[in-house]
Amino acid sequence: MHVFSKNSLALAVASSALGITPVFADEEVPQEVIQLEEVIVTGEKIQRSQDRTLSSVAVSTSEDIRKEGAKTLQDVLSGTPGVYTQSGNENWGIRGVPIQGFDEQGAAALNGAISVYVDDAIQSNRLLTANPLSVWDVEQVEVYRGAQSTTQGRNSLAGAVVMKTKDPTFTPEFAVQGNLGRYGEKGSSALANGALIEDRLAGRLAVDYQTEDGYINNPTLGDDANPLRSANVRGKLLFLPSDDVDVLLTFSHNDQRAGLNAVDANDGVPDYFNVYENTETYHKFDQNAVTGKLDWYLDDEWTLTSISSATFVDYNGALDFDEGAADTRAVTRHHEQTLASQEIRLGYDYENLTGFFGSYIGRTTGEIDDQLTDPGSVLLDQQGKVEIDSYALFGEANWKFVDDWTLITGLRWDYEDNHTRINYPVGGITPFTDASINSNVLLPKLGLSYDVTESHLVGLTWQRGYRSGGVNLRANTLHTPYDPEFTDTYELAWRGNWLNRRLRTNANIYYTDWTDQQVTFRDASNNRQVANAADSRMAGAELSAEYLVTSQLLLHAGGSYSDTKYNSFVSDGVDYSGHEFMFAPKYQASVGANYTFDNGLMIGTNVVYQGDSISNFVTNGTTVVGERRSDPVTLVNLNAEYAVGSMTFTGYVKNLFNERYVTANRSDTGVDVGAPLTFGVAARYEF
Repeated sequence: MHVFSKNSLALAVASSALGITPVFADEEVPQEVIQLEEVIVTGEKIQRSQDRTLSSVAVSTSEDIRKEGAKTLQDVLSGTPGVYTQSGNENWGIRGVPIQGFDEQGAAALNGAISVYVDDAIQSNRLLTANPLSVWDVEQVEVYRGAQSTTQGRNSLAGAVVMKTKDPTFTPEFAVQGNLGRYGEKGSSALANGALIEDRLAGRLAVDYQTEDGYINNPTLGDDANPLRSANVRGKLLFLPSDDVDVLLTFSHNDQRAGLNAVDANDGVPDYFNVYENTETYHKFDQNAVTGKLDWYLDDEWTLTSISSATFVDYNGALDFDEGAADTRAVTRHHEQTLASQEIRLGYDYENLTGFFGSYIGRTTGEIDDQLTDPGSVLLDQQGKVEIDSYALFGEANWKFVDDWTLITGLRWDYEDNHTRINYPVGGITPFTDASINSNVLLPKLGLSYDVTESHLVGLTWQRGYRSGGVNLRANTLHTPYDPEFTDTYELAWRGNWLNRRLRTNANIYYTDWTDQQVTFRDASNNRQVANAADSRMAGAELSAEYLVTSQLLLHAGGSYSDTKYNSFVSDGVDYSGHEFMFAPKYQASVGANYTFDNGLMIGTNVVYQGDSISNFVTNGTTVVGERRSDPVTLVNLNAEYAVGSMTFTGYVKNLFNERYVTANRSDTGVDVGAPLTFGVAARYEF
């Protein structure tokens, strides 16, 4: 009960007239509620909270990307538990499985183990390992660890990465940015957004251009060995013809060029940072992608979605065949790829039942022209064409059949037809290859989740992963076909929220059986072939936590353990059974913090640890007698941001203590190494 004095009563009357709610001395002032924001994921084709998603998914929002000072997809992946990376982005993987799989078919390969989508457009595998993707104007990155075959189909045996850039809005937005850094880093970026037709048509344009000299020198050629150049243009149109229909059109152009990410070594000791080759190595990509997405909200429960996508890739490359300064032989490559698809699905969302069902049709083509040359002559010329037609029916249902219990079921029927032709106008052990293969598979998924409390969820899932078969595309081989490979993964998940949603914890524990594994081996004629010659198993865990200590201080940490092993694998007469995968570190960990001062200055730091891993095996002809290993490394990174009016200044430092470490210990004469200390600054103006 309030006791009003004459003055307080007058204040109450005056405040009421002005629309102001007065606060009296004996009333408690409401305190600011401090909570972590809910994260919504869409990569599994169902829009739901990350806290309700049993798949092991790490999410970086635009806010996370800004606070961590990330500029590329590799920056995002490097701090993600369960994802290993190598400096230069030439090799990365999920749960110990490299993005290209274990069949080592090089730049021409159309089959990979991890699929990456940007605005629903599939990206070329080779593009993802030659140069990292920019995250300028990116809304969210979702990294799914473990098979996503039921929803994504081919090329997602080990996981998937789903990137979503910012969509157009009807609110005007303009920004420009310039940046400078060590090793000749410089770049400029811009974006423009706004209404083209009020309440009906909006557009967004984002441009990003980056160059750097790289940190590796080539004294033989007297030039930089790994200069990087990346030009990205993306345009989006949002059309709202009615209240029930959204149409989003996206066009993107990526023009990227990278050099050689390796240094010479003397008896295994790296020559930091020099390579002595007499041929300039380069990888040049010209990629265009266009996507049309239509969402038709039929009623409150049903939504029809159509996604039409096409990606066109033109790749040119060259490398030193002998990797030295003496021989003059070189390899040149020209590849053209087209990846087109049409997906239609119907989603439903009732009180106790959510899910979708749909159909997919896709066509992937690749044209190959690889040459081994000596000055003035072509020693070997491989030409070929691959045509892959894919068809699928798929669906998933999440049924809350009783309080706190949800049943998850999914199924995908996938059919694929592969027609490969290889010809050798010059040289080659096989004059002509014409092979047609097909596969017809069912990929089930089954899970059960239980709400322990309103803040804690546990669940168990089983699903089958798949990667299609094909024909060995490596030059000068027999180009024999190989069959699909499969995984069965059993996974236990826990999602927890604590302290009134100020602390969020996630954990996944998994076990995977891998059968008919596609691997490379040498046949009796010493030719490298691909066959379903191995069976393996993987087991591990991924953990992560975020803690909003105050409205100004955010802490985050993560870690992973990965145990991989060949159950059965014999190659070149050598038995690798019982050994772990190459490039698969057992342990990874990261910890970081971001603090924002009252004046708006934000300072962040993260410490990332990645354990050592096998880069190559040492054998005596029949037995593994040793291993070549990469180095374990702990990297300390810093970033800062300060806003003054319409200007925002940022800065970063990577590898603060200038650690020198080997990322791929290939041989006594050549290794890959991590980047030294780098730093940079940027200024952004918004108007």
